[in-house]
Amino acid sequence: MAGAGVDALAAWRELGSPACAPLLDALRGIDAAPGPAAIERLRREHGAGAVTAAIELSIARTRAAAKFGDAAGALWADRRGVEMASAPRVARWKAGRFAREGGRTVDLCCGIGGDLAELARRVPATGVDLDPVRAWMAARNAGVPTECADATARAREEDLAHADPARRDGGDRRILRTADLLPPLADLRRATARCRGTAVKLGPGMDLDAAEVRADDEVEFISDDGQLVQQVLWSGTLAAHAGRRTATRLGADGAHTVSGVPQVPPPTERPGAFGAAILVPDPALERARLLGTMAAAHALAEPAPGLGVLTAAGVPAHADVAAWFERFAIVEELPAREPTVAAWLAARGAGIVTVRTRGGACDPDEWQRALRGPGDAPWTVFVLRVGEARRAFAVRRA
Repeated sequence: MAGAGVDALAAWRELGSPACAPLLDALRGIDAAPGPAAIERLRREHGAGAVTAAIELSIARTRAAAKFGDAAGALWADRRGVEMASAPRVARWKAGRFAREGGRTVDLCCGIGGDLAELARRVPATGVDLDPVRAWMAARNAGVPTECADATARAREEDLAHADPARRDGGDRRILRTADLLPPLADLRRATARCRGTAVKLGPGMDLDAAEVRADDEVEFISDDGQLVQQVLWSGTLAAHAGRRTATRLGADGAHTVSGVPQVPPPTERPGAFGAAILVPDPALERARLLGTMAAAHALAEPAPGLGVLTAAGVPAHADVAAWFERFAIVEELPAREPTVAAWLAARGAGIVTVRTRGGACDPDEWQRALRGPGDAPWTVFVLRVGEARRAFAVRRA
């Protein structure tokens, strides 16, 4: 945590004063703490508490640039707060649903305010966090009131609620059960029972038990630039697709979203058979278990149960397929032996070779080193375990 004590909060508040501007300028752009001599010199000028906070802030801002872009330079945050915060594009996507519903909103366990800032742009919003420093940071970042309080200490009476319980324990291990979240999902449910709609941000790898998802809830998985980043449990009036799962892909080309009931993809007519293409799904689509929904709509099939990649008779050109799948045209199927594949690629002027795999069928780094050739032509090779057999495919991206 950023610091739960009064002294830590006082140090961060001091850091926000004009007198500490030279201190922040001196530490701008660092990605690690300076040496002991430099720290001692800064402490003589500014005090130990302010220097400790300034080092933490400066490192956090440097690391936040990948997630927050140019806004990172004005962010008030610590490193852990940056790690746990929603990226602006993801936070905007979720805030859009709150805006469509409308109403007073509370952001529980608001952290440094990544979600709160986007909520506050669309609805009247306040934040709550148990850590006084994080509550202060969120107020600075979002420009709205926050309070330092236990998110579950009283029943919330706002119209809508967003909650982001801690998903790591004190030992920095990922929490995998909702009962171990801080605070637990059941406690958040009770605290927000009077709200019309709620959203609880969860880790994308967390598996919810059937008893934890109500019949009218919606579970959404969100990817950002191809990386699976969040699972959101929507309840009440915020559950736009009640009783369904939703996959959402966010990227430079906008947002793509699909909802449905989980189903497995249809198998190929002959087990293990591949058509003309290998189709790799966006992780949100796969995690939401909606591969079957997309496959049924576009004549796609799965060569082997649980393989996680689909195939088709030709390379699909439909916009929905292009939005949700990386599409590769199969050029040649080869024996899954490094020397054989390397020789085939070398004969075709291969240079850098990208190796893709599923289920540990190979060590992709080792294969990439073995397959790289002296030529200029880039190639992609899939190494897949299909049933008991390991198979290799040389492909071109569609």
